[in-house]
Amino acid sequence: MQRLLTALTLGLLATSTMAQQMYQWQDERGVMQYGQLPPTGSNYQQIRIQPSPPPGGQLRAPAPLPLKADTSAADATAEQRRQERARAEQRTAACEKVRSNLETLLNNPRLRRTNEAGEVERIGEDERQQLISQAQEDLQENCSRQP
Repeated sequence: MQRLLTALTLGLLATSTMAQQMYQWQDERGVMQYGQLPPTGSNYQQIRIQPSPPPGGQLRAPAPLPLKADTSAADATAEQRRQERARAEQRTAACEKVRSNLETLLNNPRLRRTNEAGEVERIGEDERQQLISQAQEDLQENCSRQP
């Protein structure tokens, strides 16, 4: 009986010494992650692991630890993503405009425009064909490799 009591006491003491340090952080997708090693390049919070209180004892809430600030790399990455997204949106809008202009050029053989003097003039067939080939080249060069 005494051996059993000694084994249980040593087992309970050993569990409190086996508690390791844990870290909490939020990944790029906004999901909370937990691990024993802190992440590099992002904010994390150290979680204090405390052994369970003795029977009849009181639970104490640990004081929150401040976040470690390593936001410069994360901010730079986020800004770079925003800029890439803005460029992609501009490229998409420009390609859509070229497609619309090409459709107009192909479907309307009698096109007119207003010149600098404010006079309406008709676009000739040679110029129309030139504008069509230029629009097709622009689409091939700039819009064929869009995601």
